[in-house]
Amino acid sequence: MPWTPQSQPWTSNRAILLVHGIGNAAPGDYKELLERVKTALGPAADTTVIYQLWYDQINDWVKGKLQVGSLLQQAVNTLSDSIDDAELGETMAEVIGDVLWPVLVAEARAAVRDAFLAQVKRMLLDAEESNVDPLERKISIICHSLGCFHTYEALHHAAVMGTHTLRPGSDGVVFENVIFMASPVQLIRTVADRMGPLVPNRRWLYAVKGDALAIPSEPLMLGGEATSVKRWISITGSLDPVGGHFFRRRADWGYMKVDGQFAALVDDQQLLGIDSPAALLKTFLDSRRPDAPPMFGIANPHSWEGYVDRHADRLREWLT
Repeated sequence: MPWTPQSQPWTSNRAILLVHGIGNAAPGDYKELLERVKTALGPAADTTVIYQLWYDQINDWVKGKLQVGSLLQQAVNTLSDSIDDAELGETMAEVIGDVLWPVLVAEARAAVRDAFLAQVKRMLLDAEESNVDPLERKISIICHSLGCFHTYEALHHAAVMGTHTLRPGSDGVVFENVIFMASPVQLIRTVADRMGPLVPNRRWLYAVKGDALAIPSEPLMLGGEATSVKRWISITGSLDPVGGHFFRRRADWGYMKVDGQFAALVDDQQLLGIDSPAALLKTFLDSRRPDAPPMFGIANPHSWEGYVDRHADRLREWLT
């Protein structure tokens, strides 16, 4: 069955797009996450349209990982060399590799980016068909893990490629909030930089462009630029290596920091009861499954549900 974007009528001027991380997710999955987001929204949940980007139909996790082969091992080796912790280094790099390997497949990157943009276009059309004033329209994105990478790439592509008619200046498409949870984008930038030309189709990898990560923007003909996001928010945890922290130590080479961001928050995850690097390592090893994507339960520092729960009050403030 060909991939098609979600479509639904708008009941107000607000909509949210949820972009999941790794795994072969399909409609019906992430039910618990969806309910937690609705709980965070409070009464506004009844008038906020929530979309979920199901991109795994075009990006099979298991099949794709097998196809990457030796290139993945080189990425894992690069990660291992970067992690300044003998106890965590090699094994944690393998775990993180489960999250990052799709970056090494150019066709998968492009396919997910195109699906992402098709979903945004469908959301805009739904708003138009629901008679929502474009000047009052408020679209927010909440992304997690590898979904942060896909969001970063898609928004940068949309901001400069006029064929998509999603530019902030020329087309008036500006996102109210983009909330990154446990983002690996800086980590990906570092690994891709160190791997150099081994990264396929590197020239279309926005994460490595420029002197640093940046908020997407469109250069204007009369000078200056228009940015695509009003509030760019980054949230990670003190025990989450995907977000650039290795047992409460921040690794600047892996932590996403963007000039002009609205907020950058690091959760103190000591309440998870992980009291040593060995315990942290075991938690992530326990998430791995043979011939399947990892499963991050609520007690795992990388849990999407955990981030939503800890920031429910802020989400209500930002999104309503």
